[in-house]
Amino acid sequence: MLLTKIILKDFGVYGGFNEFDFTCDEGKPIILIGGTNGSGKTTLFDSVMLCLYGMSAFGKKITRSSYEKYLKNKIHRYLGAPISADHASIVVQFKFFHNNEISEYQVNRIWRNEDGKIKEELDIKKRSKEEQFQSLDKIEKSYWQSFIEDLIPKGIAKLFFFDGEKIVSMAEEGNEDIAIKTSFNSLLGLDLVEQLKADLQINLVRNLGMNETAKVEFERYQSEKIESESDLKVLQESKLQKEQQRDRIFKEIEEIEIKLQKMGGEFSMKREELKSKKILNQVRLDNFAQKIAELCSQVLPLSLIPNHLDELKKQIQNDEHSIKSNFEKEILQSNLKNIKTELDSDNFWHEISADKKIHNQLLQKISALFEQHIESKSKVYQSNFHFSIKEYQKILEIIEESKGQTLKSLETLTQQYNEIREELDKIETALINAPRDDEIGPQISKLNGLNKELGTFEAEIAHIDQKISSSNSLIKHIGVKMRDAISKQYKNKKSQEKAELTEKILDVLSEYSEKLKLQKISLLEEYLLDGILTLLHKENFVSKVKIDKETFVITLFREDGIEIPKDMLSKGEQQMFATAVLWALAKTSGRPLPFLIDTPLARLDKQHRMNLVEGFYPIASHQTVIFSTDMEIDAKYYSTLYPYITRSYSMQYQSSNGKTKQYQNYFWNEKGESLIEIH
Repeated sequence: MLLTKIILKDFGVYGGFNEFDFTCDEGKPIILIGGTNGSGKTTLFDSVMLCLYGMSAFGKKITRSSYEKYLKNKIHRYLGAPISADHASIVVQFKFFHNNEISEYQVNRIWRNEDGKIKEELDIKKRSKEEQFQSLDKIEKSYWQSFIEDLIPKGIAKLFFFDGEKIVSMAEEGNEDIAIKTSFNSLLGLDLVEQLKADLQINLVRNLGMNETAKVEFERYQSEKIESESDLKVLQESKLQKEQQRDRIFKEIEEIEIKLQKMGGEFSMKREELKSKKILNQVRLDNFAQKIAELCSQVLPLSLIPNHLDELKKQIQNDEHSIKSNFEKEILQSNLKNIKTELDSDNFWHEISADKKIHNQLLQKISALFEQHIESKSKVYQSNFHFSIKEYQKILEIIEESKGQTLKSLETLTQQYNEIREELDKIETALINAPRDDEIGPQISKLNGLNKELGTFEAEIAHIDQKISSSNSLIKHIGVKMRDAISKQYKNKKSQEKAELTEKILDVLSEYSEKLKLQKISLLEEYLLDGILTLLHKENFVSKVKIDKETFVITLFREDGIEIPKDMLSKGEQQMFATAVLWALAKTSGRPLPFLIDTPLARLDKQHRMNLVEGFYPIASHQTVIFSTDMEIDAKYYSTLYPYITRSYSMQYQSSNGKTKQYQNYFWNEKGESLIEIH
């Protein structure tokens, strides 16, 4: 498919006739649409799907009255006038290669406001080769919706018609697996396989010549199966919604937990324990402070004068020596007196000698000897303190104590005191940093509420899973009954052969469907890896991509086989990853459809913007239509894209006219020179 032209007439901000030529030259796949905010880029972007699908472009989420209200607001209102245009219209022309020829279609959707009621008209024309456009006949027109659904199924339209904000949302919510799951059957055409299987069964019934009773029974089973399959689809959609809500809540829980951690939530929740520890440590600290005070009030101050203590000790030792010498002198004097008395007695000399001369000489010798010893004791250092020996001993003990054990005790007590003081400081800091209950309380309450809500969704999802399992079992059971009903109606060998052949075809289709699914998943993994390497532009970052065939969860691996958690990717890398997923899905589909990209560089840094501009847009598709503001594709990026651009437009809303003005070029030229004044 190749878009060739879009025409908007009195639609939204596009007053009057506005034509956009989307034909592309070979090697130049890009059509660039520039516009300031409010100039109608998104209106033009949405107009393609609206024109092709009408109300069904919005899916089941819109009612007829809402659709008409939307259209009523889109009919252009003239500035300064109380009335709107009498009608609005969108024309989309595109080329499509089918049955070995290129056909061009022109779809024209017109909306008229008739007394408050919106009347919609659809005109479809077709031409082949160089012929003029001709309206489709009634039969062709009746098949239009089926044709366009086959060409661009709405389930995969978002893969080719997407905007930057949706990419951001997809990246932030991390629901790439849901995007794959919801579009996979449409991508592979597996929905057509299922439809073919149903048609084969209907055809078999019609050609077996079943009686009315058997037909009624078969049709009842068929109706039950269709209803069960419809219920199953509703359940699967409900499960997807619940999973999205659950994932959103889980993300909120993570954000609050991180916020609580930054606020000091862990300390806050241990507040009472911290208070108890503070009281206990304060008591211990006071106890050690008292012990240190007692130690300081005793002998500890003496340790401050070690040199003086040494001198005092020496003085005391001299005093002790002096006291001992005096004691010895007194003893000698007392003994000398006793000896002299003894020597003077006649009994002492009676047996030795009667000679008085010898007697006197000996007495003089002994006396001289004693006097000599007494004299030596008299020359000893004189005492300064006049303490007793016991008192001196006590003072010496105090001196030794001040120089030894007391200092060790003080060191131990001080170390223990400091340890307790440090721990107490930490506790006090924690108590100060811990948020007050009025600060953290609402966050805790919200967290508890979200956890409760998360549990509810988990239970609901589990309940839906049970229902899905029951529905699958029921569908299989009904299928068996349908086959049994058919088997009972075999009237002849030929009918039996048809039935058996149909059964074989159904089995082959089921096997084909499963093998195709595995093959396409493998191809999707290959395309996704290529897309990631192209967009992230990181060497040796991702070497393998694995997609679960049941859940479609994507897992990234490094070269060494280690898994890369997707939450390790930066915000920009997550957007690149989400873009790569959509790109890979589009390539896997094998459908040659154009890419329409709105707000292409939303919230990306410079590096990732350049990756998109250089590595993605020039090769994204055979036709890539980019809707951008002047701040996204600026002069620099325009110069980079210029070799790949066939044509470009720019729009600005003019308040004076109340409508958008269209320019046949972008805001700058290839040299980055301004062509249009931006305001």
